[in-house]
Amino acid sequence: MTGTVGVPERRVVLHVGTMKSGTTSIQSLLFSQQSVLADRGVLALGNRWFAQVKGVRELIVHPDAPGRPWQKLVDQAREWDGTSVISMEFLGPFIPRRIEAAVASFGDLPVHVVLTMRDLNRTIPSLWQEAIQNGRSWSWTDYRSGTRDARPWQAAPPAEVTEPGRTFWRQQDAYRIVRRWAAAVGGERVSLVTLPPPGAPRHTLIERFGHAVGFAADDLVVTEPKNAALGAASAQMLQRVNARLAELGLADSDAPNVRKSLLAKQVLSARRAQEQGIGLEVHPWVVETADQMVERLKASGVHLVGEWTDLAPVAARGVDPEDTPGSELVAAAKDGFDGLRELLEGQHRTATLPQWPGPSDPKGAIEALAALVRAGASREDAA
Repeated sequence: MTGTVGVPERRVVLHVGTMKSGTTSIQSLLFSQQSVLADRGVLALGNRWFAQVKGVRELIVHPDAPGRPWQKLVDQAREWDGTSVISMEFLGPFIPRRIEAAVASFGDLPVHVVLTMRDLNRTIPSLWQEAIQNGRSWSWTDYRSGTRDARPWQAAPPAEVTEPGRTFWRQQDAYRIVRRWAAAVGGERVSLVTLPPPGAPRHTLIERFGHAVGFAADDLVVTEPKNAALGAASAQMLQRVNARLAELGLADSDAPNVRKSLLAKQVLSARRAQEQGIGLEVHPWVVETADQMVERLKASGVHLVGEWTDLAPVAARGVDPEDTPGSELVAAAKDGFDGLRELLEGQHRTATLPQWPGPSDPKGAIEALAALVRAGASREDAA
């Protein structure tokens, strides 16, 4: 990382992901320090991050004529004299048509793109547990094999790839993301910020992002967001709950406030300290693919903020979630049941909430928690 940070120029910076590359920390910085950054000429668009989420979702649905949520962000950027920032991971996998629409909406205001990236191996378990929180019932084994089979640049790719594999690489093929955005804004306007490896100072990513955008971050006091990741036992238990909910006819998108915002993010994430993480050793195909990715990114001419060595695969410390003993699955389900029921009662949704039946086997515990989620979702739908 070279050069100095000067006065931010009038432009828009789109931070487009990738997912699980420190984006939550960056978004926390942008809005917890919004007024401080504005004094430095850098404005996080919208009154809160969710305004950016709504705007990007509108752009996804109506790229040719995005509605008011996106237009409000565009109007605010046009009125700002310095650098405006949108940070939203959904932008990364955009197809060219949506990219062109996003860039064109800002008119003659220059658009720059920042892509954050984490090493591939640690990203795999991180994205799997996030997919589980989002309601997917993909097994850990299927997710790993799907990621391997769908990887780009294979000499002999398989005839068919699974949905987990397609989803992973749509979100994590940084070279494709860089190439598509560079085609719209120009390669000189695309920067790649690498997430530092384990053990690096916690402020490093924020300083790198600030350098890419054009503001000094070394003196900013940034509150780290709450770690909402799941441990191995909770992730495996939730995967089985999702599978049961699917059997009951509850679609993946039903009642996200109950299943994700309440159960996963608030209740199960609180167990993280007492569980082991999701482990994954570095396999040869991961090293090969990471090397190929770096080679292509280097050749693309993307501006690097960080070190290429940060993208060398690192083993994820932990255990195979599918080896979780039954007693630990029951304990995770019981904690999930008690914590979720308490939250639902606090929302005065008690009329149809079941009681814990006290099962000692994983199947019964999973069934009980699935029934509670379903009851909470039914109450939410009726509200």
